[in-house]
Amino acid sequence: MRNQVSCRGTRPPGVAMQSGTDCASRGKDARINLLRGRNFMSIKAQYAGLATGLVSMATVFGAAPAAHALDFKISGQVNRAVIAADNGKSTDAGLVDNGSSPTRFAFKGSQDVNPNLKVGFDYEIAVFVNKSGTYDINKGATGTSTDNRQAYAFFQGNYGKLRFGKTDGAANSTSKVDLSGLTDLGGGSVVDDYFGGLSFVNGNGGTVGLSSGYSNFDALSRQNTVRYDSPSFNGATLSISYDQGQAIEVAPRYEHKFANGVKVAAAVDYVDSGNQKKDINQAGVVKQNQYFHEFGGSASVLLPSGLNFFAQYKRRNYHDTYYDSGKFISQDHAQSYSGGIGYIRGKNHIQAFFGQTDDLQSSNSQVRNYGVAYRYDLLKSVNMYASYHHLTGDNLASYTPVTNGSGDQVGTSVGSFGAKNMNVVFAGVRVKFF
Repeated sequence: MRNQVSCRGTRPPGVAMQSGTDCASRGKDARINLLRGRNFMSIKAQYAGLATGLVSMATVFGAAPAAHALDFKISGQVNRAVIAADNGKSTDAGLVDNGSSPTRFAFKGSQDVNPNLKVGFDYEIAVFVNKSGTYDINKGATGTSTDNRQAYAFFQGNYGKLRFGKTDGAANSTSKVDLSGLTDLGGGSVVDDYFGGLSFVNGNGGTVGLSSGYSNFDALSRQNTVRYDSPSFNGATLSISYDQGQAIEVAPRYEHKFANGVKVAAAVDYVDSGNQKKDINQAGVVKQNQYFHEFGGSASVLLPSGLNFFAQYKRRNYHDTYYDSGKFISQDHAQSYSGGIGYIRGKNHIQAFFGQTDDLQSSNSQVRNYGVAYRYDLLKSVNMYASYHHLTGDNLASYTPVTNGSGDQVGTSVGSFGAKNMNVVFAGVRVKFF
């Protein structure tokens, strides 16, 4: 029977009879709604069939989804600090964001696919407001910047963990193993992330950047990569990553707490920087080369008494290296080493440390860092810290480009640079949430 729409019996009491036009309009709307309902039911049935088919296929391949929903977490921290520095000629202070452990927000999620497989993601953004590693005396604030620190998916099971996306390269943090609780908070082997933007000065008003002469050579940091982490075998793990730019990182790690309460941790690495440190065009022509192999590591011991120690050593062997477009200086190798002794008592952490980098700024340069750091845990999630650093630079070099009559650079003139010592106070507070 043909569907009919009538306006009869639809007039409420006290309301005038509708016109023929209104009645026709209502009839048209009803027919449209009826057709929409039929189409919706048809589409719904099609999608229900498709969903049933996908679930059936997933079941066949042993990957039927778990009944519970995705576990989701939001976390982060704010880490603000002050740098007060004296370079031997000028004194200044800056309000900064701690570049070694910056203000950040993280979004993480995971779900069990089956008892032996978990799938998830990690997305993390750092927000720098005047980043500490770019601050220098007599310079204004560097403004606000962001860094997409983590953006990867992972698969984890009895075989280990496989990550795909942007994350820490396999060897990242192998220079920072330290059980004092002061790494990233003023202590440990770190210098350049704290205040690497500071400059040594000489009597003639010249400058040499601190980070050009000091580094703990902590691999390649975060990368667009494929990374695999093995399961733990009595505290030992192996991490391997292949990074964009044909770089390879390998890092065995070990961490264990013995029955007598002694805790140990260690990490070593091997890095082939591939094409990451080259200015190379699509035809394979190299204009600038910083290619290197890196090896070394760090280790730490924490005793039940709270006494702790750390030591770090890294070496980079360069190959046909020309530092940057303004120097054209061949470099053979550079090395970094540091160590410290600390003590933890209740909410208090203290550490004295020393670090040195050789042959980085020039073939015979030596930049040293002497210091002491302190941390107080106001709450588990609130860490207050302060550190003092005395920095020296020996055998630093000044570089002057040599050009031909056409203005093209054909070489570099190298001169001595008598650097004045620097004194730096680095202090701040880190507040974590969730």
